[in-house]
Amino acid sequence: MEPLALTKAALYTPFSFIEEATVLVRQGKIAAAGPADEIAIPAEFREVPLEGLILAPGFIDQHLHGSGRAAVMSGTPEALNEIGKFQATHGVTGFLATTAAASQGQLFQVARAYAELNAAPAYKGARCLGLHLEGPYGALDTIDLSKPADGSRLPDWLAIQAVHLQSGRGIKLVTLAPELPGALELAGELKKNGIVASIGHSAASFETARAAIEAGFGCVTDCFAGFPLLDPRQPGIIGAALTDAALPVEIVVQDDALHPATVALVWQLKSPERIILASNGQPFGPEQSRETLTMDEAVRKTFAMIGCDLADVLRMATYNPARLLGVNKKKGSIYPGKDADIIAMTTDLDVVMTMVEGEVISGLISL
Repeated sequence: MEPLALTKAALYTPFSFIEEATVLVRQGKIAAAGPADEIAIPAEFREVPLEGLILAPGFIDQHLHGSGRAAVMSGTPEALNEIGKFQATHGVTGFLATTAAASQGQLFQVARAYAELNAAPAYKGARCLGLHLEGPYGALDTIDLSKPADGSRLPDWLAIQAVHLQSGRGIKLVTLAPELPGALELAGELKKNGIVASIGHSAASFETARAAIEAGFGCVTDCFAGFPLLDPRQPGIIGAALTDAALPVEIVVQDDALHPATVALVWQLKSPERIILASNGQPFGPEQSRETLTMDEAVRKTFAMIGCDLADVLRMATYNPARLLGVNKKKGSIYPGKDADIIAMTTDLDVVMTMVEGEVISGLISL
């Protein structure tokens, strides 16, 4: 790939803001990034001026079931590839292929599809960074997670391990209800194997949620969705999640699911370091009138709801998920040595270019 110098754009790393920056990209990596007057452009780099635009790290979506006409549960590498292509048009450079409640055989199929995709040559699209098992370990008294075909609902490390091995150790995140028998023990096993256990599809009490956090649960999936309402006598999962300073929470700002004041409350209680934006994106179906939430839309909506520094919102969509998933040494911020996963946006936060590992995948800008 030709070395590139992206110049004359504003830059969110996202930890700092630079009004006029230069970012050097060589062999898929960020070679340098900083104020324009501090970065010399070597002769072999082609300059690409991006006046009036904003550069930022590519978005990472840890909760994505499908995009366009492609569904994760179709269990094919072609579907994952199509999802990656679609997501790149919305600024996503990495995502977790997220399953629904399904039989073990269906999960094996998705796992093999991910392994096959990883074994193939690099493809044009957002990179599938691993798997998120959102089913079948939801509590029986919640309504959002359908019963899997084989009826298996109790947490089972051997079953998860089998899927993990089929995927080439690709599972990064498992959502489960902590009140289920064996869930707390499973969280410890997952953590030992580099997999994040996340609270979700649960009606757990405050005490059970606290025990789950202490047992090693490292996140809350789609905070508020399907959880019991906050009760002053029994604050439940929501109370436990929002009062634990260290626990990351994932929020999905889909349509009217969260009132702006609710999003602002989460921001005030958790701080930008502990919030993760996700889309819960779904494939487009015949009963839908529009596509589901995309990450660029999530960033715009959250920025409008909170009215905080743009750097804080961008962190929620980039570095925070990268850190949770253990890929922050390579992705999630614009820093020398990291993958050149970079997006360019207008001042209205519309994505006009997506670069994945140094290659422009999507956008109005031709490099």
